[in-house]
Amino acid sequence: MRLTLTVESGSLAGRVIELREGSLRLGRGDECALRFDPRIDKEVSRRHAWIQAEGGDYYIADEQSTNGTLVNGQRVFRQVLCNGDVIELGYRGPRLRVAVEKPVEAPVATSASVAGAIGAPPAAPAAAAAPARPDWRLAFTQMTSYNPILDKGRADDRAPILVAVGVMLVGAFFTLTMMLVALFQMSPAHALAGTLVAFLPAPFYLAIWLWLDRYDPEPAWALAGAWLWGGGVATFISYIVNTLSGSLTHAVTGSPALANFMSSSVSAPLVEEFTKGLPVVLILLLFRREFDGVMDGIVYAGVVALGFATVENVLYYGRNLMTDGFSGLFATFFVRGLLDPFGHSVYTAMTGIGCGISRVTRNKAARWLAPLGGYAVAVTLHFLWNSIAMLAGGVGILVYYLLIWVPLLLVFLAVVLWIGAREARLIRTMLDFEVACRLITPEQAAIVGSWFKRVGWVLGATGDGKKFSARRRFLHAATRLAFSYWHADRAREAGTQTLSLARIPFFRKELESLQSSV
Repeated sequence: MRLTLTVESGSLAGRVIELREGSLRLGRGDECALRFDPRIDKEVSRRHAWIQAEGGDYYIADEQSTNGTLVNGQRVFRQVLCNGDVIELGYRGPRLRVAVEKPVEAPVATSASVAGAIGAPPAAPAAAAAPARPDWRLAFTQMTSYNPILDKGRADDRAPILVAVGVMLVGAFFTLTMMLVALFQMSPAHALAGTLVAFLPAPFYLAIWLWLDRYDPEPAWALAGAWLWGGGVATFISYIVNTLSGSLTHAVTGSPALANFMSSSVSAPLVEEFTKGLPVVLILLLFRREFDGVMDGIVYAGVVALGFATVENVLYYGRNLMTDGFSGLFATFFVRGLLDPFGHSVYTAMTGIGCGISRVTRNKAARWLAPLGGYAVAVTLHFLWNSIAMLAGGVGILVYYLLIWVPLLLVFLAVVLWIGAREARLIRTMLDFEVACRLITPEQAAIVGSWFKRVGWVLGATGDGKKFSARRRFLHAATRLAFSYWHADRAREAGTQTLSLARIPFFRKELESLQSSV
């Protein structure tokens, strides 16, 4: 078996290179087997594409290049090369002619042959037949050893964690700073009481919010960074800006009422929703592999906002205890801790929904406009609550709560439950292919796509630490595999790229290795 590449245009025109086994890289970097001149072939990325000999075929895969890799005029991410194919590195880049020589023509892969290659579970029942039309996912059934991310020298797993640790340290610093602000404004006893009342119910609120992301829980380091950002950075910046806004308005107008309105109804919604929404946008941009869609946007936004509300409540509870005694503390807790414990989370969740839409949409305009639209809705909801609370007092809050806030919460809850059900259906649909390939059984696919079955399956291994851990890892790998297929499929249809593509073989490999332990 041999593949021959003949360069037909570009700085290496006339060059011929052969590949019998292993792989070779195409690009402008020193490590490339075919190294193009960067002064001439500007469309070629430093690491543009690689070609790999696998299972009797040769595959070409794009390495997240700037201008893309084309085969016979069609942009590809990973594809089998055939005799006579023409590769283009970029739409106007160098052209390479493919010649493939095989002693015997390899048969088209089927679910049965794939199952033999990957090793089906010993007791797996007969699976449904694979699709009659070749599925693009068949390209990954034998790809188990090559990692283009690691091959680029990226610290793929450690870099996000290091960034999150930095955010947590900064967030912890500013959280402690806000605690010192509380001590400065009140006695240590009042500050301690405010801290206890604010922090004791926080785990309960957080548990309810995290339940929304039950199918694919976000990494602990990302959630911790989000909470500390909200509790520290967002709270500190908002406190400074809101205080300055009120002070400047009072100095210019001499009106305490106008100063209070400026601080509470104008500055607070704009600044607080910006500082709470900013980390959600940063996670979307920097850690896309941890951000799958709308539900993740809601969860990250909710966790940031819960951190913000918890630290902010320390000031509210402590101040009201100091000025009005336990009756003031109870009244404040009734409004902020019972009637409206998720107020900040629901506001900021609007920004999270916008970021989630940006993550999954194929409309370029929507990618930018959706987060901005979500922020605008968050500011509006925040403005309404603060304004009515300030202008109408307790009666106004109660009327607003019953007529507007409760219906809004019910609509929000219905949307969130619908998104959760949609995620479950998506997971089951994306795993149908792996059932057909007998990588997992139909029963396992049903478990992965049902929260109640997931919980029961894991709890069924209680007392067996090895099996308990293996089942949790199996659920995580299967869920991540389903979402990776979904991202890759959408990217393929839109003619774009996603890092999820490179992770598919490794989730498949992990599932295969765990079958004997679950």
